[in-house]
Amino acid sequence: MDKNRVQVGQLALLYLLLVMGGKFLTLPSLLAGDVGHDSWLSVAFSFVWDGICLCFLLWAVKMNSDSHLDLSAILEKSVSKPVTKLLLIIFFVIFILRINVLLSSCYKMFSVTFDVSTNWIVYVLPIAALSFFAVAKGFNAIARMGQLLFGLILLAVVALFVSPLLEVEFGALKPLGEAGWDKILLTSYTRSFWFSDYIFIYFVLDGIKVKKTVFTPILISFAVGAFLCILLNAVFVALFGYLAPDFDMAMSKIGVFSAASTTNGRWDWLTLSIWLISVFIKVMVFIFCAYKCIEKFVGSNFVKFNWIAAGIILLTLSLPLFVSTEQLLGTVIKWGVIPFTLVQYVLPLLMPLCTKAAKRKTEVNNE
Repeated sequence: MDKNRVQVGQLALLYLLLVMGGKFLTLPSLLAGDVGHDSWLSVAFSFVWDGICLCFLLWAVKMNSDSHLDLSAILEKSVSKPVTKLLLIIFFVIFILRINVLLSSCYKMFSVTFDVSTNWIVYVLPIAALSFFAVAKGFNAIARMGQLLFGLILLAVVALFVSPLLEVEFGALKPLGEAGWDKILLTSYTRSFWFSDYIFIYFVLDGIKVKKTVFTPILISFAVGAFLCILLNAVFVALFGYLAPDFDMAMSKIGVFSAASTTNGRWDWLTLSIWLISVFIKVMVFIFCAYKCIEKFVGSNFVKFNWIAAGIILLTLSLPLFVSTEQLLGTVIKWGVIPFTLVQYVLPLLMPLCTKAAKRKTEVNNE
């Protein structure tokens, strides 16, 4: 049995974990700095476009359910090999940058919130080892882990929201659109680096078991994840107002807001720690995708675990030792938005057409 095969239900649960894992770290404070208390509107617009692109991508998944073509096969048969190589490079850069941003944000959270300091290499190596082990076992192992931990992580997120929701004054979010609707829309685009978590689906296209429907479970997960992210941003800026841009770890600050002044009985630390599991699951998924990018770029399906590919990925995880997260994000926003848009927002819209063309060409070749 293919170790990368995954059920639609597993994919839906994993997708929800990926949506929740990462957007509750530095993004809310960055958005608050951009558009103030209208940051939740920027998040909402980002999810609207994500939802449209996700529907087109799921359409392609449905079309591909009987042929089981992988991403590189679909692209090579529809848009040529050179374009496929270029897109794989862009994918690889996105995954590596997002992995480094996620790890850097968690590293800072451990230092500031939990008062735990450690060497970056000592911090990264165990995470990388666990991720490579998961890659060797296959995507199905990651999906099963997400399925097993899903309920616990979701309960932790809900628990972190309960107390702040009882205290927040949503009137602080008025007037709506104060930052200017053009600026809100522009911000939703320039901060799109944090969105489009569905891009991991590209790399399991040939392994999704579609029995009845692929749309309903995944779109429900998307809706729940979008609602939680919009709610978090709204609660965050409503609680902290003009100080929100200064608090760069949103989830930890929301939990602390209503906690006692001492650390005795701090239940929010426990729920925060459980939620962080979703971030590390997201790192595993993105490392799997980066590994598949290398595999598809060289045009060889690695039968055994490829240590050269793992070494390349591991070297890229040292990036925060040389470039700060702030510099990294500034560079990404300045130079990476347009090429990233190509695979985040343009390619999903074209995937049904590409899949149809690839299937037709495959059928002709088989005749």
